[in-house]
Amino acid sequence: MKKIFLAFALLALSGFPQDSPKRYANPHKPATQPASPDPLALERWFVGDWICTGIQHSSQTASGVRFTDRFHFRMALGGSWQIYNLHQVEGPHKGQLTLIGAITWDANVRQHVRRDMNIGGSRMDMTTPGWDGDTMVSTGYMVRNDQKLPAKQSFLKKGDDRYDSSLEIAGADGKPVDWEEEACRRIR
Repeated sequence: MKKIFLAFALLALSGFPQDSPKRYANPHKPATQPASPDPLALERWFVGDWICTGIQHSSQTASGVRFTDRFHFRMALGGSWQIYNLHQVEGPHKGQLTLIGAITWDANVRQHVRRDMNIGGSRMDMTTPGWDGDTMVSTGYMVRNDQKLPAKQSFLKKGDDRYDSSLEIAGADGKPVDWEEEACRRIR
């Protein structure tokens, strides 16, 4: 009886690919463990206050606008999450809180996971493996009303106190459209 059970168990196990959970767990390029021993180094780099100036490009539903935003990034919940908010200093929502969000390292999917919640009810759900040199690319979706649009945000680190960011959203035809570009500098 033991021989039959052992033979059945070996036969059953041999039919399962050994790497299937890793292969199917994440559609992104596999990330390596962050180079820093601190898996939240990406989040900690942003901690502080930043001023960002940029443009939201024209679209089929709105004309382009220039803006200046103030981001405040901080670590929360025992240092396990980064929480951030954005107040518009100049632009159509001057003086208003226009975005809140959170990001952390998810060891299960080996990605940084982020959610932005925007004024008007839209949100962005993004992931990134982290910095590749001075570049970081987040991919995911913008969810707005009944639309779920593919999104890609690229960051370029420019030293310890500056970065540029560009955001692309897929249009109705599925092609990427430049949504927003900004240049940011740390103020404290």
